[in-house]
Amino acid sequence: MKKLYSTIMMLAMMVAALSFTACGDDDDDDGGSSTTGDYLRVTLDGKTYSDKILNWHYAQIDPVGRDDNNKPLTYTYDMCDHFEKEGFLFMFGVVHFSRKDELLACSPGTYSCSKDILSDDFYKNFTFSASLDIDYDEYDWVSGTHKIKSIKEVNGKVQLEGSFTSVFELNGNSKTVTGDYRITIP
Repeated sequence: MKKLYSTIMMLAMMVAALSFTACGDDDDDDGGSSTTGDYLRVTLDGKTYSDKILNWHYAQIDPVGRDDNNKPLTYTYDMCDHFEKEGFLFMFGVVHFSRKDELLACSPGTYSCSKDILSDDFYKNFTFSASLDIDYDEYDWVSGTHKIKSIKEVNGKVQLEGSFTSVFELNGNSKTVTGDYRITIP
C-alpha cells in the first residue's frame, strides 16, 4: 500500500510539473548543435533531428525511490515535447543517484532502460526512459539500450552525455529511435 501511495504521489507531481511548463517556438534557434549547451539529437525513419534543452525545461522527482543498495535516486527529465514541428514528439529522462558525490563516482558504460516509472526496473542508476508520439498517437516503449559516455562536473553541477536506442510500437507498427544527448542535472 505504501508503494502504491508513493507511486500515486509521484504521478501527481509529474502532472503538476507538466501543467506549469510549455515549450515555445522561440527556444529552437540553433537546433542543439552548440558544443557548450545541453541538447537532444534523435534519428527517426532515417532522418536526424536536433534540439537544445534549456535549463528551465528540466524537472525532477526527488526522491523517486531507492536502488537495490538503498541509495536514493532522482529522476531528471526534460519536460519539452521536442520536434512537434516535425510531426512527432519525443521526451526522455534519466534516473540517477541523488547525491552528487555518488553520481560523480560512477563510470561510463551500458545501463538499463525502462518503460516508465511504474516498472520495477526503473529504480536503477542511469536508467533511461523515453516516450514517442507520432501525429499525436502514443507509441508504446518496447525495448532499448542506454550508454553513458561521459560524467563530469561543470560549474558545480553534474553533466551527463549518453546515447540510446529505443524501440516503440503501435498497432503492429514498430519505430526505432536512436540518438544522443547532453544534460546538466540541476
